[in-house]
Amino acid sequence: MISVCIATHNGEKYIRQQLESILSQLGSNDEVIVSDDGSTDNTLSVIEGLNDKRITVYPFSQPSFTRHPHEYVCRNFQNALKHAKGDYIFLSDQDDIWLPYKVEVCLKDLENHDMVLHEFKHIDDSETVIRKRHYDGTFRPKNYFLRVGKHYGCAMAFRRSVLDYALPFPEHLLLHDYWLGILSETLGRFCYEETPLLLYRIHQANTSDTNNSLFFKIKYRIETFAWVALRVAAYKLGVHSGK
Repeated sequence: MISVCIATHNGEKYIRQQLESILSQLGSNDEVIVSDDGSTDNTLSVIEGLNDKRITVYPFSQPSFTRHPHEYVCRNFQNALKHAKGDYIFLSDQDDIWLPYKVEVCLKDLENHDMVLHEFKHIDDSETVIRKRHYDGTFRPKNYFLRVGKHYGCAMAFRRSVLDYALPFPEHLLLHDYWLGILSETLGRFCYEETPLLLYRIHQANTSDTNNSLFFKIKYRIETFAWVALRVAAYKLGVHSGK
C-alpha cells in the first residue's frame, strides 16, 4: 500500500493538477493523506470536487507561533505522516506535477533501499522547463555536513520503517526533508535516482525562509546535528520508536 502525504495551505491554484498527476499512478487501495493547515481559499473545495475516496483530509491547527515559515510546514507534514498507513510513503508539495513514471521508478528503487531521492526539473508558472536537472550530478550521499537543505521532500519516497526513527520531529525543526534524508542515510539504505520524476514549480508563493542571520544558520546547523546524533544513538540502543 502507498501513502502520499501532502501538506496544504491556500493551495487552490495548483492542487487539482498536482492531485490528478498523483492519483493516476495509484492503485485502488492506496491513499492520499492531506494535512491542511487552515486554508482560507478554495483548497478544500477543489480537493472535495475530485470526489476520490482515496483522499482523506486531516485539518491541522498550529500549536504555537513561529517566525520561520518552514517550521509551520514541518509540523503540517508531521501531522500527515502520523496518519499514513502505507508500506511505502511519498511526500508531495501542493503545487508540483508528478511525471507519469514517478511511482513505478521509486517503487523499483525501494525494493533494495529504505529511501530514494530522485532528480527533478524546474518549471515556471506557465509550465515551461527552466532547469532540466536540479542536482545535475552534484548530490553525494553521506556528504550532508556540507549540504544542509539538499534533500527535497517532494522528490522523496521511503519505506514505512523510516518513520520508526524519524518521528516525532524535534521541536522547532525547520527542514523535515533534511531530517528524514540524513537519518535515512545514517540508519537506512539510501539511494539517489538520476531520472527526473517531477516538475518542480517555481513561483512567488513558494515557501521561503532565507533572511536568517549567519549566526542563526550556524546555530541551527549545530542543533540539527545534535538532534541527529541523539536520535541515532537512541535508535541504536533500542530506546526510541516513532510509533
